[in-house]
Amino acid sequence: MSVKNLLTQFLDAYLVKRDLETALSFLSDDVISLGTGAQELALNKEELRNLMIQEFKNLPNGFHYEISEYCEKKYREDLYSTYCSVLTTMQDEDGINLSFQTRLTVTAAQKGADWKIITLHMSAPSDQQEGEEYFPVKYGRQAVGKLDASASRKLVDIMLSMLPGGIMGGYLEEGFPLYIINDTMLDYLGYTYDELVEETDEKMQKIIAPEDWDRVEKTIYDSLRETGGYNVQYRVIRKDGTRLWVDDKGHEIITEDGRRAMISIMLDINDSIQLQESLKREVMEDSLTGILNRKGAISHIEKHLASSQAGAMLLMDIDNFKQLNDTYGHQAGDQVLILLARIMQKYSRKGDVAARIGGDEFILFLPGFAQEELLKKRADDICRAFQIAGASYDKVALSVSIGIAISHEGSNFDQLFKQADDLLYSVKKRGKGTWTSTI
Repeated sequence: MSVKNLLTQFLDAYLVKRDLETALSFLSDDVISLGTGAQELALNKEELRNLMIQEFKNLPNGFHYEISEYCEKKYREDLYSTYCSVLTTMQDEDGINLSFQTRLTVTAAQKGADWKIITLHMSAPSDQQEGEEYFPVKYGRQAVGKLDASASRKLVDIMLSMLPGGIMGGYLEEGFPLYIINDTMLDYLGYTYDELVEETDEKMQKIIAPEDWDRVEKTIYDSLRETGGYNVQYRVIRKDGTRLWVDDKGHEIITEDGRRAMISIMLDINDSIQLQESLKREVMEDSLTGILNRKGAISHIEKHLASSQAGAMLLMDIDNFKQLNDTYGHQAGDQVLILLARIMQKYSRKGDVAARIGGDEFILFLPGFAQEELLKKRADDICRAFQIAGASYDKVALSVSIGIAISHEGSNFDQLFKQADDLLYSVKKRGKGTWTSTI
């Protein structure tokens, strides 16, 4: 495969013959083209077509061109890249020859049986290039000379230091190998560059929280495929093992060696996420006992019921609670409410729903829990533990009554609660301090 032959055919059609469709036929549909002008950027063939149409309208006559300093590099059997200098000349209206020296980098890849150009990058030597093509700045009329390389680098450093977040990019390959990172991002992570390389083997995946990785990877690939950009929030793991929430907003690029990569700006949103979590807890949790409130209980229980998963709702009420408040005061009443919440948590599994739904009423929902003997034991354990713990308030006969309803396919919260409430009422009427169920 000779990229030079492909390049020559493209330049003949583009520069000499000014044949739009033939020139475009040598390009891939997802070609990325970067010219010397500020607006000469195309991220696909259709965008490049529009640029070329405008160019052909402004400059309909063809050019003569010469290729020199040609250098070709093979990356894979189906991927080549080349660098060369291109001197273009044309005559103006007065017959004077005008010339323009450019540097051209081209990447070509095999697309089925054909070879197509996938990237075009044209630049001008610094003595020809306008200052605006480095940065969007203007020079004062009294300025002598323009930014040299050292000053340009310093300006880049200043600009990067003013960005609100860290910069990081990775190749769109397995594990997201590191492509670029700045000092702000290293500060976020708590690493020096060498430490990060040693710890992660330059794989971005290793700094993303494992529980977030699948979601992050899918979001990035899906979004890039649909729009060419992405925005995703996730946790990164810092050197000290703590986790930091970041907002990652990035875009796909093609690197000089023709590899797909992404580059993004990451903002530290840890405080914002913690505030959101705090507000969520305030809305969904009971401030006194620390367990869920009625709204939180309904939300969690409805999710379980929506999956048609069997479960048991234990609706609890503290017996003689008003007498406790009248005898020992409301502060003692609060302590007893906290006491029952702790007992419920003690006899709960991970995934069970414990909630105070108002006053001295509590719910314990046990998803997947419907065996009669196990339910009896759970209810007996709670009743006994509460009676023992409440014995210190000896002027009041404290106990807890429980109504137990079993969910069935199609059950909703209101139906289950009504069944449990009816059973609780029957316990209260019968003598308190015990439980009954629909089993």
